[in-house]
Amino acid sequence: MNRRQFVAASGLGFAGTAAAQSTDLPPCAYIRTADVVYEPTPRGVVETMLDLARVGTGDVVYDLGCGDGRIVVAAARRGASGVGIEIDPHLVEWAQANVLAERVGERVKIWNQDLFLTDLSAASVIALYILPEMNRRLRPKLFRELKVGARVVANGFEVPGWKPDRVIDVPTRYLNAYLYTVKPEDKTAT
Repeated sequence: MNRRQFVAASGLGFAGTAAAQSTDLPPCAYIRTADVVYEPTPRGVVETMLDLARVGTGDVVYDLGCGDGRIVVAAARRGASGVGIEIDPHLVEWAQANVLAERVGERVKIWNQDLFLTDLSAASVIALYILPEMNRRLRPKLFRELKVGARVVANGFEVPGWKPDRVIDVPTRYLNAYLYTVKPEDKTAT
């Protein structure tokens, strides 16, 4: 089901404007081939990750490789704002439809972008569910662009070369979630 069919079938009228708004969204396109296969984070693990990162009102959560948008939607329900970054245009449409369905569009944006080319400087929290090699490549960018005190929460895979502040058990096949905080010394490590 495409975005227009979803909005029409969902009955999300928003005073009769949702269907018109959905056609105003920019078309999504393949930027390049995705580095990982989409695997959704279980909803209970989403809440655990947000708890671990202490996400609340005033936070700006970026989910790198957001898939269906469930992490940024859950963050918005906690009063945060969110930006989902996704390279797969089909997942971008799915995430945008979920944002509409959950009525959090005023606090959540989904961008069809390459996470390695996206400016992350506005984020107070970064959510990751990507492979260790990508996390390793991403680490210098996180150090360079995030402010001191920003939190990074990674599901399943650690960020090689960065000592986590906390590791907790999660009920997934990867068993762990990792919390990192950008420290002053990390800023000089880039």
